Amino acid sequence: MKIKPWTMGIIILVFFFAGIGSTIALNLWNTTSSKTPVKFTSGEYAGSYNPADIRGSYTLGEVSNLFNVPLEELGIGFGLNDVENLALFKNKDLEARYENLKEQGFEVGNGSVKMFVALYTGAPYILEDDTYLLAPAVDILKAQGNLTEDQLKFLEEHTIEFNGENINSDLTKNTGTPVEHAKENDEKVVKGNTTFQEVLDWGVSKDEIEQALGGKMPHPLTNIKDFCLKEGIEFSAIKNALQEKITP
Repeated sequence: MKIKPWTMGIIILVFFFAGIGSTIALNLWNTTSSKTPVKFTSGEYAGSYNPADIRGSYTLGEVSNLFNVPLEELGIGFGLNDVENLALFKNKDLEARYENLKEQGFEVGNGSVKMFVALYTGAPYILEDDTYLLAPAVDILKAQGNLTEDQLKFLEEHTIEFNGENINSDLTKNTGTPVEHAKENDEKVVKGNTTFQEVLDWGVSKDEIEQALGGKMPHPLTNIKDFCLKEGIEFSAIKNALQEKITP
């Protein structure tokens, strides 16, 4: 029996919409992409998400939720103190933000987020030689206390100094390694790039810092000046109050 063209068209449409209807009924129809990384299938981390499957389209908020890494530490680690909505910042935007580093052979991007999350959680991960982290991110990882000697050695050669305001412009592609950490502030003077951790290291207690702030101290690696700007606090007043406690 020969089927007329218009009849065949109707049959195709019926099957098409029937298929959509069945997937909706079975809750299989999804108009948005699913941002769910693959999971480890064996070993100690079996059932946990694999950081190696983090994609550039993921936001830091999604990374934080999926891997249980505090959003604040992601922001500090990647020098995003000036980003208003940190949770919506996409990993792939790091490359544009630090484009000058990429031109010099030191890439900070989605690969850096993968590496940071893997080292933060202790999950298995193959370290890639062309991926770097900013110094604040490395400080956070070291504070976790779960890095192996090999990982620490790797980070020594893959850390980029960052003072909370800008990337050191002295990086050169020819050296193959980033600039060394800046020399310690032997004078113990609160400056524009001083963090709360430095003040703690100089002998000022958390209670004393909070007394000067008139409120709760943020994450220790937070830049003091950036914190003041964000909270609408006069930096010079906080600077002087903390300096008095450092050098009474």
